Amino acid sequence: MTKVLILGWDGATWDTATRLIEEDRMPNLKKLVKNGTWGILESSIPPWTIPAWNILSTGLNPGKLGFATFFVRQGYEFKPYFLFRQFQIKRNIWDLLSKEGKRVIVTNLPNLHIACEINGYMACGWLFSDENNLTYPLDLREELDRICGGYEVDIVIPGFRIGSKYAKVPTSDEEYLSKSREILEKHSKAFVYLLKHKEWDFAFIAFAEPDRAQHRFWDNPKIVKETYQILDQKLDYIIDNVIDNDTIVFLVSDHGFGSNKRILNVNEFLMREGYLKLKVERNGKRLNFFNTIRKVIRELKLISIAKRTLNLLPSKIREGILKDLHPKSILEVEIDWENTKCFANGVFGDIYLNVKGRDPQGSVNPEEYDTIRDEIIKKLKSLKDPKTGKRLNIQVFKREDIYGVGVQNKELPDLVVLVNEDINGINPNIGMGEVISYGRGGNHRLNGIFLAYGPGIKKAQRVDAKIYDIAPTILHIFGLPIPNDMNGRVLMEIFEEDSEFARRKPKYVDPSYYEKGQEDEKIKKALKKAIKNLKLKGKI
Repeated sequence: MTKVLILGWDGATWDTATRLIEEDRMPNLKKLVKNGTWGILESSIPPWTIPAWNILSTGLNPGKLGFATFFVRQGYEFKPYFLFRQFQIKRNIWDLLSKEGKRVIVTNLPNLHIACEINGYMACGWLFSDENNLTYPLDLREELDRICGGYEVDIVIPGFRIGSKYAKVPTSDEEYLSKSREILEKHSKAFVYLLKHKEWDFAFIAFAEPDRAQHRFWDNPKIVKETYQILDQKLDYIIDNVIDNDTIVFLVSDHGFGSNKRILNVNEFLMREGYLKLKVERNGKRLNFFNTIRKVIRELKLISIAKRTLNLLPSKIREGILKDLHPKSILEVEIDWENTKCFANGVFGDIYLNVKGRDPQGSVNPEEYDTIRDEIIKKLKSLKDPKTGKRLNIQVFKREDIYGVGVQNKELPDLVVLVNEDINGINPNIGMGEVISYGRGGNHRLNGIFLAYGPGIKKAQRVDAKIYDIAPTILHIFGLPIPNDMNGRVLMEIFEEDSEFARRKPKYVDPSYYEKGQEDEKIKKALKKAIKNLKLKGKI
């Protein structure tokens, strides 16, 4: 009986892994590459943790999921998508497999927000929304605590809530790295325990460590390489401990990684071009004044002098000046919505037009919609690096290019700027004082990793795939029908010609095929409950 194991390396890139393979510093990954099929896994646009893991798990694009980033726009407000019931779609691979009687184990994925009933075991990832429902079944939490000496979900991420199952916030780079690797150790230990002691047909884990290390330490190649080597050791640990000859292994990442040197301050660009307007009398002039101060300090290299001067001032005055000097999010300033044509909110490159009849204080006539989008795209593509004078290769996508023509969800972005080798990061803050600035560390890229290894999988083959393709391919391996609204395809080219997977044609069905199974299960549970109540009352 075929089993499938998916190992997720959040943010892993072949750019780093290939070099280490060539240096014989990742022997276990090298073995899988030699004996399996591997290539680039093209991520979502934008290539962020959410929605990338959601897409990989469902085969559905953001137009069908209903969200394109961590946050859902409601007018001019943004809230985490997982707080809304309508976006909690039970269409993940493990949901469909559970409905078909397959036993599943799923742990640590960022899109596991609340542990729900499945035919198996679940432990939520770092975006969990209910600490009292961290695992399914509930007592699994105590079991993992015992196995790991205290199970921890993740390091605290600035800006996200802190739960007791998060590791304590590290105060230095050394502590951060040490804690991150300690959590990797706990996660791999817990996962191997579940694989060895529970029955399963399908198992899936995501390791956050490469993303955590690369964001913070990309400029330190030694740490990044060490992280990949540790992952390689865990690869051997998992495969040698639990994998048999009937198991197909997939190694995937939700996106790739690169430097974060050149940053597009997207709202600064929109302000400069007149698309975004502030209420000048309240904050426009003030921001411009402090932009000038900050620029002079930076250009004349007076930072140390400025710090010493500030320290001589009374604390209240010092705090007020520091607050004004600090760039502000779009939620912290007053926008002149009636004269604002578009704005951006997150670090995801998403831009929203302010359309009449669609948005609360819309200023863009619907007939201007396409013209303004084309204008913005043209102006973005004409931007140059202020240091070199070289035109930047800025990639901008219209919503229909990503989500499909005719998608009606008004809250999805109208334009998306893609991070690449020219624009490494997006900053939506207001008060940066410049359109292009320079940062450090690492940031996401479009191309992640894909590898398949095991019985029926071709050896030493190069196959590139899209993140949408994983879910339908897994269903095909199990001989199950594929919902015909999935955006991905079955990766038939990864299978050996004489394998059962290659001989079997993919079967497509209406999504209601699985929904019907869900309704039948609800009816069965209701009947069981009714019979139990009647027995308690002595009526049967």
